[in-house]
Amino acid sequence: MTPPPPAAQGPSRRLLALLVTGMLVSGCSNSLWSKWQDMQCVGNCDAHNPAKRRLFEQPVYQTITMFAGETLCLIAFTILNSRFSPAARRRHRREAAYEPLQNVSSDPTTGRDASSLKAKEMSRKDAIMFWLPAMCDNCATTCMNVGLFFVPVSVYQMLRGALVLWVGIFSVLFLHRRLTRAQWTALVVCVIGVAVVGSSSLISHKRSEPETQAEDGTVSPLVGIALILVAQLFTASQFVIEERIMEHHSVEPLLAAGYEGICGFITTVVILLIAYWLYGSTPAGRGGYFDALQGFHEIIDNRTVWTSSLVIACSIALFNFCGLAVTRSVSATARSTIDSCRTLLIWAVSLLLGWETFNPLQIIGFALLVYGTMIYNGVTSFPHWTGLHRDELPGVPHLSAPSIDLPDEDDEVALANPVEVVVARAKDGASRSRSGARTSVEGERAPLLPHEEA
Repeated sequence: MTPPPPAAQGPSRRLLALLVTGMLVSGCSNSLWSKWQDMQCVGNCDAHNPAKRRLFEQPVYQTITMFAGETLCLIAFTILNSRFSPAARRRHRREAAYEPLQNVSSDPTTGRDASSLKAKEMSRKDAIMFWLPAMCDNCATTCMNVGLFFVPVSVYQMLRGALVLWVGIFSVLFLHRRLTRAQWTALVVCVIGVAVVGSSSLISHKRSEPETQAEDGTVSPLVGIALILVAQLFTASQFVIEERIMEHHSVEPLLAAGYEGICGFITTVVILLIAYWLYGSTPAGRGGYFDALQGFHEIIDNRTVWTSSLVIACSIALFNFCGLAVTRSVSATARSTIDSCRTLLIWAVSLLLGWETFNPLQIIGFALLVYGTMIYNGVTSFPHWTGLHRDELPGVPHLSAPSIDLPDEDDEVALANPVEVVVARAKDGASRSRSGARTSVEGERAPLLPHEEA
């Protein structure tokens, strides 16, 4: 009997530890630096009354910074592929490209064979298709940047767990996926977790937390929570559109993130200039979010602001690269666990810096979010006594331990995990850690990471 071929050699333990560390550090620094940037005084800083000082509040410029970080992914892609010959480079892109699992085998719900769904290699002209998801990302990032003004950074990070709910619902409505009873129940658990985390923010605000900038009772925290939750609708729309694009075009996730960064960067700059001309330059708009001239001077004239912007952009690119490498080297579910640790680390650092006070209710809500997300992505399951243990769709196998290379008979599990649909992206923290979910370049799609920005 012929022995099986040797497994592909993975990265060394030291390299893997370095990648995981880079993912944690870059992901945490993204959110923390964004919050720290929001706390910088840029005007009337000598006033004895802190309420009269003007802090840095430029969510549109922070969105531009995020897209600039994603654009850096093109530089990383070029460097990684420069050692290949043109022919080998094309072959490498085909092997590393995103391949939706439902296109690998037949679809039991439609009866279509995957061989009829060949994905063509994306050309540079086709990159314009990433303009629409970039616009969704623009709206989501700006809303979250504004919401971060009014809530603690850890609450901001945890509330992004609502993303799994909207992606699941949109996948059913627009991608015609089917969810098990266990997955629907897991989404309910996530909703409860979001409600608990939001309540903890309102309770903490009544105790006058130092990072809360509002001066009108509980109105501002509610506005911040609402903006962050609405932003998840745009992000979910972005993920669904990206899935549609990637089903028909073969492209490496790192390259896709770079294309989206370019589209978003150019469009956001154009929108800001138009908004400044129509409103920001008027007396009513001066000093507001669309006053491009004042925002530019606030960045250039303050060393702490522009240096933090550079750090945020670089951290987004690094988070993208490390996240993709971890997913490729280990598994998508391992990355989900690492991302949960990132949220905890952000919360711990915020406590050490004195930005927040310990709130047990916040921990309970975060635990519910993580538990619901892990069940939804198939990492764990409900207890036997619930009747939801290993709940499956008819004809669709249950994925209990995902690995990098799924056997053919398990490929249909993609129908039971619609949240694993997105390309590599960076978005975290205030500038969005769009450190959101990414896809494995070896065929397995990464589960949605609800706590991720860069």
